[in-house]
Amino acid sequence: MSFLEETSDFFTLVKESNFDLGLIYSQNPNGIYVVVLILLVLLLIVALFIRSAFKKSELLRLVSKIQNISDFDEFDSKLSKIALELPKRGSEVANSLNALKADILTSQLALLKDFNIKKKIKSYKQISSVYSLIANSSKKYANEELTKYYENKSRMLLDEDLIKEIENYYKNISFKENDIKYVNSIVTYANSLKNPESILTPLQEEINRFSFAFNLNLFKFAKALTKEESGKIFTNCNDKIDSLFSNNNVKISEVILSYMIENGEKQKVHEYISNLKNPSYLQSLYYNFFGKEENDDINLELAFVKNETQINENYKEYLDNKITFNWKDLGLIKHILNAPRVLETIGHIDYRNVLERIEKLENEVDYNAKVAEILEVARRAETIAKEAKAIARSGK
Repeated sequence: MSFLEETSDFFTLVKESNFDLGLIYSQNPNGIYVVVLILLVLLLIVALFIRSAFKKSELLRLVSKIQNISDFDEFDSKLSKIALELPKRGSEVANSLNALKADILTSQLALLKDFNIKKKIKSYKQISSVYSLIANSSKKYANEELTKYYENKSRMLLDEDLIKEIENYYKNISFKENDIKYVNSIVTYANSLKNPESILTPLQEEINRFSFAFNLNLFKFAKALTKEESGKIFTNCNDKIDSLFSNNNVKISEVILSYMIENGEKQKVHEYISNLKNPSYLQSLYYNFFGKEENDDINLELAFVKNETQINENYKEYLDNKITFNWKDLGLIKHILNAPRVLETIGHIDYRNVLERIEKLENEVDYNAKVAEILEVARRAETIAKEAKAIARSGK
């Protein structure tokens, strides 16, 4: 007997028994089970229908009110939910979203207004990703206007809007140390594109508008960059600085030179001063750096001495005094005498006199060392003699 025939017989029995469940169950227990199963299926269908209707209503309400959300993360989360639910909730939701699409975009972008550029890059990428998902989710409804809008906006948000945000950022900063993390976020994003130079080249051009030779903030910025995070910006900025120090005529701010001296780059400053061919600027550096007690750096003074560029200077007097006041410091005096152009500066006679003084000092040091050695041997001998006497006495 088929399912339909069994069901028909069951309802005939129900009618004939005047709905006496005991009689029905005694004559056709399987029929009871079939009816219960049918009722359960119907209830399930109704429940699913109600749930679907509720979800649809909830989603329609979310679409209509999402513009009122004032927190970006919450907005992004709700829009992601719409994108995921869209294929399941029918064309009515798609049509509602289509009607509000421009307003939703405007409201969401307004939430980015006060974000820093690092957070804006992250947020634009999130929005673009969700818009791409909406475009794909809406295709089943053949709503070309909705699909095309989100496809285009997903691309334009990154190719146009975000690029403008990045450009607006780097054209309105001074490139200080606290800008580095934001510049690095731009570099990271640029390197994720097919053509990184579309962002990196104009960024570097903007940096180059400032003077690496006179802008201390820019100099600190460049020095704090890293190859790993800053990539080509690091390379280009440091090449700029290196080119300054390899140019014998360029002026580099005294403020920058002082900063370098204080931060472990004395040798680079010494080389710059010793090779500088600009007489007026070398004269200025001489007045500000040479022989200053706060520097306490003989190599800085010797860098000036090494430079053959003619300026109004008093190297000889300074070196004579340095040698005179430190005449017992053989290491320092030898270091001075061995430095370039010291012989020409103090003259052959004074140079020879200093050499003779060094020789006497070395002889004196050698003599004192030998006397000390003899005295030490004598003390040891005396100690041994005393120990011998003590042993002899104890043996008697």
